[in-house]
Amino acid sequence: MDRDGDGSVREADRVYEELRRRILALDLDPGSVLDESRIVEEMGTSRTPVREAVIRLVSEGLFRRDGRQVRVSSFEVSQLRALFEGMTLMSRAIHRMAATRRSAAQLKIIHDRLVAFEKQVKQGNDVQISEANHAFHKAIAEAADSVFLQKAYEDLLVESLRLARQCFATGEEGESTRYEHLTRTIADHKEIYKAIEHCDADAADRLASQHCLLFRERLSRQILGASTLSATMPVTD
Repeated sequence: MDRDGDGSVREADRVYEELRRRILALDLDPGSVLDESRIVEEMGTSRTPVREAVIRLVSEGLFRRDGRQVRVSSFEVSQLRALFEGMTLMSRAIHRMAATRRSAAQLKIIHDRLVAFEKQVKQGNDVQISEANHAFHKAIAEAADSVFLQKAYEDLLVESLRLARQCFATGEEGESTRYEHLTRTIADHKEIYKAIEHCDADAADRLASQHCLLFRERLSRQILGASTLSATMPVTD
């Protein structure tokens, strides 16, 4: 996060972080129109940092422009196939490159993010867990050392993060099912880390595909029914 010369967080960054938190926590409903005046008043700021934050969030896909209005983006079921195709293929490429290109410092960051995710699973709420998961995968993207692929992959991560919050906040999922999923996610993260640690590109590739499938299956239970989504999604070797 950028800071001003006195070390304080830039106002636009503060507004960005708060708006992003509200979107992912569903405090701002998908499809709702952003009330700029209300945000200015609530955050005790001026219009300029709010507009800077909005531009950034539009570029990330969390807001969208609708004529002269700005709306919170929503996700359509018809987009699922394209999302999972892109996520699976991009994730495999990123993990392969991370396994062969990562530095010792980057490996440590990945491990730190892995531990942070486990901690949030034990202590955090769903938003904090999602953010920690996002940070883990973002660290892997940075270790791939491919700026254009990293940007594309991080865009997909943000999209999947938004979809997960929209889906799991409105769907029905038992606590035992949620616990099982998070336990499997932790196990996947550990295996992915080991593959990257040992510079095993083939294992990292395979595990990335497996991890995407885990997420896809969880979503299928929530919004489409497992048999429906599995039947419409291609298997990517």
